[in-house]
Amino acid sequence: MYFSQKKKSSQVSEKQPRIVATTVAITEVFAHLKMKLVGVPSDSSLQKVPQRYQNIMRVGNHVSINWENLLKAKPEIVYVDSELTDEYQSKLKEQKIGMKSLNFQNYGNLVKSIEYLGRKYDRQKDAQELLARIKIKNVSRIKKPKVLILMGMPGGSFLVMNAKTYLGDLVKRAGGEVVGASSTSLYTTASSEAIAQADPDIVIRLAHAMPKQVKAAFITTFKQSPYKDLKAVKENHVYDVKAPKFSPTANLKVRQTYQQVKRWLNQIDE
Repeated sequence: MYFSQKKKSSQVSEKQPRIVATTVAITEVFAHLKMKLVGVPSDSSLQKVPQRYQNIMRVGNHVSINWENLLKAKPEIVYVDSELTDEYQSKLKEQKIGMKSLNFQNYGNLVKSIEYLGRKYDRQKDAQELLARIKIKNVSRIKKPKVLILMGMPGGSFLVMNAKTYLGDLVKRAGGEVVGASSTSLYTTASSEAIAQADPDIVIRLAHAMPKQVKAAFITTFKQSPYKDLKAVKENHVYDVKAPKFSPTANLKVRQTYQQVKRWLNQIDE
């Protein structure tokens, strides 16, 4: 009996392909599933790969892919974020390397991706333990605080995030209403008229990259109309956030992020 169990475990291990993960969020999931990887993304100033993969081949990121290292890793399959497939697809196909996209667009899709990987690599127990750690409970509020979510970009411009984005979804789950955004497009150029009309109770300002410069640009903009006249500004409910806790797409810090969003909404209810 012992021999057959050991043999089965060995067979499962041998079946695992050579895997490269291309985002920190995906790499963190593999770490919790105790998976072996042959390539991981490079560290950034905002995000670092898990300790267990510190000595693994670095393959850059979607902005600057290190193709030499990625190919050196000899992967059989490369996991990419579904929003970033275009950066990898043609080159991997040319090299006859498999690619699988994972949808981390919001919390619900993050859960589905973890469940998929658990089934795929016979790590269901680890997957269920991870899902229990990141489980969040929706909040129902009679009065829904209005929340404007802005994503700042290098260069001083910024976009409005709608309720279907990762942060927008968390605001909805926490009992808030996402305002000032398009109902159809995840990200849209800010409309001063729409934002003034929405007059949010809370503004979340996300720095997608270069947080110091982006925050400085936000501060300058919010000294001008219509931003300086918003209720959120007058009542000091404007919050500057950055990765890894806050991000455009879902990651394993979702529970901490959600708790923070709930605290901000609770202040409006008080």
